[in-house]
Amino acid sequence: MQFKISLNNCNILVRQKTLAMLTPGESALVSLLHENIFTCKLMNLGILPNTRITLVRRAPFGKTLYIKLGNYQMAIREEEAQTIILEDTV
Repeated sequence: MQFKISLNNCNILVRQKTLAMLTPGESALVSLLHENIFTCKLMNLGILPNTRITLVRRAPFGKTLYIKLGNYQMAIREEEAQTIILEDTV
């Protein structure tokens, strides 16, 4: 996702990193969730702001992501992962 910000006639292009952009083994903090049909489901699964999330692996055809939150792992769809905005990668 990209956002264009204008400050005093200076255009800045800001690119937000989503969970779908991580490579296996990378982890990051959840910054926010875009409001859509997946938001309630993701929050019920424990994906909340300031939660550390790690991408474990991708399914062979890439449409499913296996992630780790705390002590458990789960699978989510790529469409859901695109709605999870990340703060930083470690």
